[in-house]
Amino acid sequence: MQLVDTVQVELTGDFSDSVKTWQDFLTVVNKLSGVTVISSIKHDFPGGGFSGLVLIAESHAAIHTWTEYNRAWAELVTCGDRRALTEFVEYLSALGLDCQRIAAA
Repeated sequence: MQLVDTVQVELTGDFSDSVKTWQDFLTVVNKLSGVTVISSIKHDFPGGGFSGLVLIAESHAAIHTWTEYNRAWAELVTCGDRRALTEFVEYLSALGLDCQRIAAA
């Protein structure tokens, strides 16, 4: 019995504005089908980059950025509506980011 479904994405783009990137990520997660956001936390690293976690009733979404490489990694884990997995990748792509799906379960 599979309890959760997961999608992980490597992103390429401009992540130099951590406030905008975080707000965009929060918007993406809030738009996903069957997702109930509970809380979120973000940690900025000296010199750029950040890690952020969105706690959802169905599990979590996370993003980690490396501004010096114009790269990021994002993940959605859900025990809810599976449509959210595809939407996650589509919505991130719609932000103008190059998205490479690296895992799905």
